[in-house]
Amino acid sequence: MTAKLETQLAQAMANTSTACVLLCHDDQPSDDLEADRVIDLVQAAGIACLIDGDIAMAERLGADGVHLAADTDVYAAARARLGESANIGVACGPNRDEAMRLAELGADYVAFAAESTEADAVDQCAELMSWWSEIFVVPCIAWNVDDPELAARFAALGADFVAPSKAIWQDDRAAQLADIDSAIGRVRSAA
Repeated sequence: MTAKLETQLAQAMANTSTACVLLCHDDQPSDDLEADRVIDLVQAAGIACLIDGDIAMAERLGADGVHLAADTDVYAAARARLGESANIGVACGPNRDEAMRLAELGADYVAFAAESTEADAVDQCAELMSWWSEIFVVPCIAWNVDDPELAARFAALGADFVAPSKAIWQDDRAAQLADIDSAIGRVRSAA
């Protein structure tokens, strides 16, 4: 992680209602020392730090858990290895059946994402989050949402959390996190 990105992360955690930071390594070999430094920074702020898709790294570095693709076998392996206290969430895309199956197994959250930015796909995802929030206790996350208005819409429909895409860091748009946080805050305070 570059010094600039580390500064952006520290500012985002200090200036937004951050529940979790997901540490992604973009399919490149990870440097444990760098990852460990980020985990320490995040955990020192009282925020959970999850590792994207790497159960062994999460265990090795003492992360709070992992974020996995929706797969019951991989979920079971992660739970067995990391234990009941680990936060294990799953990316379900727009798949309600996978989300239900994994929630029943004990996933700590399910993440829903629209298959595209087309209005129909976004509406389908919005309906899914609304349905989920009415029926299930397991939190749902609106995944890959960089638009404050869309974040507010999903939050109003029952998304417990909103996760921006990785592009928000790569494209030097980290200040946009405050706009997303503010939009969600307005929805939460009006409820």
